Amino acid sequence: MKACWLLAALAATTMAPPAGATTSSAVTVTAVKPDSVAVALQNLGYKAELAKDANGDPLINTDIGGWEAALLFYECNEKTHDGCQSLQFVANFTPEKKFTPDDAVRFNRNTRFASVSLDKDQSVMMTWDVVTGKGIDLEVFSNAVDMFRSAMDTLGTEVFK
Repeated sequence: MKACWLLAALAATTMAPPAGATTSSAVTVTAVKPDSVAVALQNLGYKAELAKDANGDPLINTDIGGWEAALLFYECNEKTHDGCQSLQFVANFTPEKKFTPDDAVRFNRNTRFASVSLDKDQSVMMTWDVVTGKGIDLEVFSNAVDMFRSAMDTLGTEVFK
């Protein structure tokens, strides 16, 4: 019995973080709390201006890796515009060189999570969806931001000289 208690105590102290230490899971990013998304972006070194879209839902204007982008909030309460459950990163590009529908299909095929579309005026839009629900770990959010930035870098090389 004493051995079981000792093993349990040893396991608890071995698995517990040191006193005063924080883990990335201590910080939660959620579309439910748009300010948590803005603060997370700022903590990652990006600007984040919280605003409202035309419907009254939250919106964040940002600059990620030198690219202008926006974070749109989805699945929000239609009346109160809160309680949002997901985000969509959006970047728009006005190409300097030809980017065809076949190029968009190839990009979509090669870039997981990204979706690229062409408008009638030949502008290119890339979106990237992230479901946050009640919250995701800051490290997971940071990875999503990094992957979106990388995808913007790749697309940027395809649409600009």
